[in-house]
Amino acid sequence: SIGLILITVLICVGPRNSSEIVMAQKQIWSGIPLFPVLVMF
Repeated sequence: SIGLILITVLICVGPRNSSEIVMAQKQIWSGIPLFPVLVMF
């Protein structure tokens, strides 16, 4: 179940590198557009 949540975040963010995911969240936090996934987590 957590794997599916992580895959959803990776698909939405794009890069597979963890530092690039953090850099992508500087503009908008991933929890806002992925709110249903945040609730499931």
